[in-house]
Amino acid sequence: MIVSTGFLTLKPKDGFDGRYLYHYFRSKTFQRLKDRFCSGATQKAINNNSFKKLKVPNYEIEQQKKIVQILDIAGNLRQKRKEQLALLDDYLKSVFLDMFGDPVINPKKWPIKELGKVGDLDRGISKNRPRNAPELLGGSYPLIQTGDVSNSRGYIKEFRQTYSELGLMQSKMWPIGTLCITIAANIAKTGILTFEACFPDSVVGFTPNNLVKTEYVQWWMVFLQKILEEKAPESAQKNINLGILRVLDIPVPPIELQDKFVRHAKYDLNPYKV
Repeated sequence: MIVSTGFLTLKPKDGFDGRYLYHYFRSKTFQRLKDRFCSGATQKAINNNSFKKLKVPNYEIEQQKKIVQILDIAGNLRQKRKEQLALLDDYLKSVFLDMFGDPVINPKKWPIKELGKVGDLDRGISKNRPRNAPELLGGSYPLIQTGDVSNSRGYIKEFRQTYSELGLMQSKMWPIGTLCITIAANIAKTGILTFEACFPDSVVGFTPNNLVKTEYVQWWMVFLQKILEEKAPESAQKNINLGILRVLDIPVPPIELQDKFVRHAKYDLNPYKV
C-alpha cells in the first residue's frame, strides 16, 4: 500500500487490538487530546513526533476485544438510526408535497408573500467573538452555534456552550419556538429552539405571525436549502444575508392545512422528548 504524506500508518504491536485502536482514535477523548498538539492556520495538522507522544489506555487484550464488540454494536445501531431518520425525512417531504405541492413552482396556486411579511426575521447578536473573549463563556445561558442548528434534526434539544452574564449582556436570549436559520457555512439549515438560548449573527431567528406555522416555514426552507446554498456568494466562506431571506417568496396555504402538517411533523419527530 502507498500513502501520501498526509497520512500516518500504524501497525499494532503485540497486546493491542487494531479495532480497539481504530475506535479509540475516533473517540472525542482522543480528538481533544490530539488537538492540543495540532498546529496550522488554514488547516490543522499534527506531526509524527507529536503523534507518537499521545497515550493510549492499555487494557488487557481480552478487555480490548470486549470494548470493540460493544462499540461495533453501537456503531451498527447508529447507522440503522441514520437510515431510519433518512426515511422519516423522505416521508415528511412526501407529506409536504402532497399537501402543499412543490413550494418552488407552487402548482396549487397558493397566495405568495415575502418571508419578511409572514413573521419577524432578525440576526443573532454577538458583538464580540467568544474565541477572542473567553470571559464571555461558562455561565448558565445556552449559546447555540451554526453546528448545533445544522445537526439538530429539526428541533434543537441540546447545546455545547454557554454564555456568562457578561456574554448575555452583549447578546440576546431568544424564546422557545424560535426557528433558527443558518446564514453562514451551512446555508439555510434550520432548527426550532426547545429552550431559551442566545446565538451569534451567523444565525437568524424567525418568529411567525398569524399567516404561517413555524414547522411549515421550516419544511418549506428544506426545499429551498440547496438553491440558496448554490446561489450564496462566497468569499472566505459561503453566506447569505438577512435581506435575501426577507424577500424570499413563500406560498401561504390556509392555516388549517398548515396545522394538519404540523401535527404530522410533531408526532413523527417527537420534538420535546430529550
